[in-house]
Amino acid sequence: MESQNHFYGHSAALASYLGRSRPRHVRGLIQHGWTALSPVSTHFRDFPHLGLKDGDSRLLVWSHSSRAWDPAAERHHTTPIAAPFVYLAAASGALPQPRDHRDEVVLMPVHGIQTQRVRGDHAGLARLWRDREGEATVCLYAADAEDPEIAGAYRAAGHRLVVLGDRMDPAFLWRLWTMVGRARRVVSNRLSTPVVYAAHLGVDVGVYGDALRIDGEGVADNDRVRELWPELHGATIDPATAKAISDAELGSAYQKPAQELEELLGWDRAPVGSAVSYWSTSPARRAVVNLRRRAGSPSPSPSEAAPSSLSFAAWFRAAMSYLPQRLPREIPQAGETREPVPVSGAVL
Repeated sequence: MESQNHFYGHSAALASYLGRSRPRHVRGLIQHGWTALSPVSTHFRDFPHLGLKDGDSRLLVWSHSSRAWDPAAERHHTTPIAAPFVYLAAASGALPQPRDHRDEVVLMPVHGIQTQRVRGDHAGLARLWRDREGEATVCLYAADAEDPEIAGAYRAAGHRLVVLGDRMDPAFLWRLWTMVGRARRVVSNRLSTPVVYAAHLGVDVGVYGDALRIDGEGVADNDRVRELWPELHGATIDPATAKAISDAELGSAYQKPAQELEELLGWDRAPVGSAVSYWSTSPARRAVVNLRRRAGSPSPSPSEAAPSSLSFAAWFRAAMSYLPQRLPREIPQAGETREPVPVSGAVL
């Protein structure tokens, strides 16, 4: 159905776990990141007609044990299947080994997207982490790596800069698993998806420093995150506690056996219906959603900027990134390592 099912290599990771050589279209919507709010009101909010009853168009969430939301309080029916990263990690087995000392510590600052910029003292955060963590690998989101102020701040502090690729790159999750899995420590200025992934793998994590500000964000948004997950904030976090909480957030207990997962994804039958929807009605629905956002209705979620603050050209580029794309003919296999991509001009 929607292109977001293929964000960050999630459908590719599920396909690899199931022994498939390439992903297929999914009958429904898959949660595409860790969220501090309900995925129904964030990742699925553009399609409110889905999930109102248990049927073919399923809302596939990571967990029903997250502190962020109560599934019983939702009007929409959701099915927990665990995060795609859980399947990739389970199928991949042993973690990769560091190549050099800079791979031992990975810094992952909060990121923006095409429609939201991260603002604040990037240089101050980069220097703080250099003083406390030493030279490290900084992983930026692709949109942030193109921002001279953000990339320059970390480069000036002596860090090595990498990206994981475009969000539609099927190897995205493999690069993240490779980078985080071989790290001794992963640090961010906010509790976020890669921190939860690292804790799930048993990697030492830290969450500290200036939280910065994302366009369109409320002042109290990150305060709520700190209140809900106090154990996962600080320069030093107990690894056992971090893993237990992260496993609950990622839905490790909801990981499905292969046959059941195939059925939930709709991969146990001919893909004709899902493929037709992906290439026909899905683009039309996405166009309507993007135009409504551009007009300011419905209102953006607390975690997203108002589209009207963008130039038309910037909005159009962002809107086009949601349109369907051909699915990859090849994907990495479980256990393969894929290196993060160095940012041009970084200290290597």
